[in-house]
Amino acid sequence: MIYCIPGGYRVGCVLSVPVITEIGIISHKGIMTEKLGDDGLPTVLHNAKLFDQIIESSMEVFVLKARGLVRSEGYPGLFSYDVVLERARSQLGKPWRPWNNCEHFVAWAHGLEPVSPELRRKMKRVGVVTGVAAAGFLACKFLL
Repeated sequence: MIYCIPGGYRVGCVLSVPVITEIGIISHKGIMTEKLGDDGLPTVLHNAKLFDQIIESSMEVFVLKARGLVRSEGYPGLFSYDVVLERARSQLGKPWRPWNNCEHFVAWAHGLEPVSPELRRKMKRVGVVTGVAAAGFLACKFLL
């Protein structure tokens, strides 16, 4: 069963769902379309690491690894929904990459700078941990 937080769902809006990955909990994002899937719910365009590419799937597939509610993040861009969907569909089949993930995809489709705040936060954490580990290693080396 798919649970959605009510309100704000319109064609072209950004949907998100929390999923657990090897790097922790992330927010998987997609774009709600005007089409209905076999489950009777709108299909979703999303850059899915699970399928290693940008796909249009049923809501059921979008929430396959969900660990929480589907929610709307609103409509971030100024393009009309038909332009957003056209841009998104033009990318179908393109490979998933960390530097071109679901956040980049939905931002780009809406005409915004394709960035991933989540990736930046994860990279900062890795950078801090790596920096602390390196500093600790150097300190130990000089103390021995």
